[in-house]
Amino acid sequence: MSGGFKSYVNMNEVEKTEPEVQKKDVKKIANEVFGGPLEPKLLPGELVIAEGHNVLKFDSTDDFNHGISGALFCTNFKISFVTANRSSYDLGELRQRNQLLSEHDIALTCVEAIYQVWNGKKKRLPPGSNIQGRVGILEIHCKDFRILPFSFKFTPKEAERNVVNAILHHAFPTSLDLLFAFEYNPGKNLRIGIADTPEFRAVKDWERELSRVHPAGWRVSFANTNFKMSDTLPEQFIVPSSLSDHDLNNSSPHFVDGRVPLWSWSHPNGSSLVRMVELRSDTTQTQYLERGGLDSMLRAIESTHPEKTKASVIDLGRLCPSPKYIQQAYYKLRDLCMPAGAEDFWAADQKWYSLLDGTKWLQCVSACLSVSSAVAERIAGSRQTVVLREYDGRDLSCVVSSLVQVILDCHTRTLVGFQSLVQREWVVSGHRFTDRLHHVHAKDKENEESPVFLLFLDCVWQLLQQFPSCFEFTETYLTTLWDSARVPLFATFLFNSERDRYVACMDAKRDKNDNTSPTLMSVWDWSLQFSDQDRLLFNNPLYGGKLAEYFPEHPSNGPTVVPPNPTNTLGSFKSRNKWKSKKKQKQAGASAQVSFTAPSTPTYNGPLFPINIGAGLKLWTQCYMRWIPWAHTVGGGPPSEYFHQCLLVDELHILNMKIHDLETSKPDEHNTSQDSGMFFTFESPRGFDANDSLTSAFPYSPIGSMDRKSIVGTPLFSFLRRMSVSSYNGAAAANGDD
Repeated sequence: MSGGFKSYVNMNEVEKTEPEVQKKDVKKIANEVFGGPLEPKLLPGELVIAEGHNVLKFDSTDDFNHGISGALFCTNFKISFVTANRSSYDLGELRQRNQLLSEHDIALTCVEAIYQVWNGKKKRLPPGSNIQGRVGILEIHCKDFRILPFSFKFTPKEAERNVVNAILHHAFPTSLDLLFAFEYNPGKNLRIGIADTPEFRAVKDWERELSRVHPAGWRVSFANTNFKMSDTLPEQFIVPSSLSDHDLNNSSPHFVDGRVPLWSWSHPNGSSLVRMVELRSDTTQTQYLERGGLDSMLRAIESTHPEKTKASVIDLGRLCPSPKYIQQAYYKLRDLCMPAGAEDFWAADQKWYSLLDGTKWLQCVSACLSVSSAVAERIAGSRQTVVLREYDGRDLSCVVSSLVQVILDCHTRTLVGFQSLVQREWVVSGHRFTDRLHHVHAKDKENEESPVFLLFLDCVWQLLQQFPSCFEFTETYLTTLWDSARVPLFATFLFNSERDRYVACMDAKRDKNDNTSPTLMSVWDWSLQFSDQDRLLFNNPLYGGKLAEYFPEHPSNGPTVVPPNPTNTLGSFKSRNKWKSKKKQKQAGASAQVSFTAPSTPTYNGPLFPINIGAGLKLWTQCYMRWIPWAHTVGGGPPSEYFHQCLLVDELHILNMKIHDLETSKPDEHNTSQDSGMFFTFESPRGFDANDSLTSAFPYSPIGSMDRKSIVGTPLFSFLRRMSVSSYNGAAAANGDD
């Protein structure tokens, strides 16, 4: 097995078989297995646009030699391959089963590019183009780094042309209203389960957040009701109490997009975190400055501090990578993690560390963590209010403000708290998800794509690796959240602003002529995608809040003072990422090894100050390398650790319940029936041996081919064993790998 499915069809054998015989065999198997013809599972409102039968789905990691036969469908939601062959996931319980997308499905908004492979040559097909002749092999590159090849060798020409052209047109929508979210119609069977996650579209959500944090001198403003002040701000947000809505309306025209400074969070010591945009570059800026408007705005912010200390203004444009730089780094990372075949993979493996360093992705992660840690230290350590300044306040300010809160506020490290954070700092605050995730393929938006949200999730993943007991959720949750951002069903990640969301709903309502708005779903209702059992994969067995139930005497609830890391200094992003000579790189690598110290170990509810230099940063392999079978290890890696952690915590839960029964002399049926919330359980660990069944890509990819080339002893193997990047740089340079 490899690449996500079994090799059922050998092309050399297939060429000797008549297509019609194959078609009959497939229909026979389909009737036996499904009780009918091959058909995709459709959601309410989903329609089949085109279909082709006798399609072969290849394993891209096997040089297109083996594949499985089935039917390929293009709907208004996804590209779906349906086969009568059994899934390669014989241990079906060991994968995350999505209720919206099956094993061989691709959401249309997850398609990155489409290529035609003919006679060994690869040609990229333009979005919206029409194919007249035979295609040969259609290779679909996905935004989650999958490569899915399909052959139409035995498909009727007309069906082949229809399904390929449908994919080329519908995988690249030119307007937002063409996305499936506006067609989805769950009807009366709609199940809503997001009550615990505030969406910050109602005043009560903002008031509840103020009540939770208890900031002095702040209030909820209604100056932007009906978006009359700014198109990109939410209708309600939090501002200094000393500023009236009239003051805000007068100041708004002088800021970019009318975005007046808004509150993000306050520390118990009275210092706050505020986001602010640049002043407009026209005459209004001069007038505003001459009248002291900016100074009065900053004084209002400083007045909220109990000591009225001067606020520190941080220029994120100078300290953080730009969205364009992030996109370029992402492209290089994508090319590294999407090898065309075994030959490309093993060639890259020889220079793995230098190639990874060349992507500059980890440098982007390092910069964001460094700035966020320094800001957190100023707030918590220096008791100073910090104002994050960015040109339009919709990209890196989202990243840094969110990371600062994850570092300092333990509530944001719970599942509901983290979702609330994303909703407040990203969704309603106007991060441009439509443009940055490239949901719409418009010519004037081609240069706007940038995975800023992915960069944030990667930074959170780094914190999770360094402080595994401080987060309620797992890396699988973070990976799933990133995958969900590219599903064209959830309004959470579809719009550039709250106003865009409102206008889109109103436009769709007028188009329907039935006075009803479309039912736009929230990603926080995880029951739409996963069963109760699969959602247990989000629960972290090591979470201190959970373990405190079993060890109440453990000092987990006391305050913790964590000294800031000496690397948490503010400096220009460009100056911190200049190229060095090989000699200097080697010296720097040796120096990093000497000065490397493990992060402090706070309690789960204490502040977190991460190591943000190369020695402490890793590549998020579960997210970026899960589809590369050569990089997988069987029975090892984090999934194996997760398996045993689940068993241990579940056993503790069972013992705790038994102790309770003995102490009370009365079995508490309610308590004993409760499970521990772990995916793997102690009494019935799903009847398998983790050493033989789990891979390092769990829960996304099955066991790889056992006869593949071993990676033991290679640079990639060392990397996957958590060897630090910086410690290898010196050896790589000495061996001439660069």
